[in-house]
Amino acid sequence: MAADLGELLVPYMPTIRVPRTGDRVFKSECAFSFDSPESEGGLYVCMNTFLGFGREHVERHYRKTGQSVYMHLKRHVKEVKFYT
Repeated sequence: MAADLGELLVPYMPTIRVPRTGDRVFKSECAFSFDSPESEGGLYVCMNTFLGFGREHVERHYRKTGQSVYMHLKRHVKEVKFYT
């Protein structure tokens, strides 16, 4: 699976950046809404601009910039029961 994923990303490698010291990565909330990794659809972070987007805003960003590689962040809240 990992090799297949790597092969899929090869054409997009020139557009993918690695965050450097001082780069801000907006991974906690969508740039246009209040979506977060805890939201139902999660959050998509552009791997070039490092901006976060909710599901309904990713396509708009893609059409505007042509960026097509996003990291999907999704957190699942798990209830912890404490026994006393």
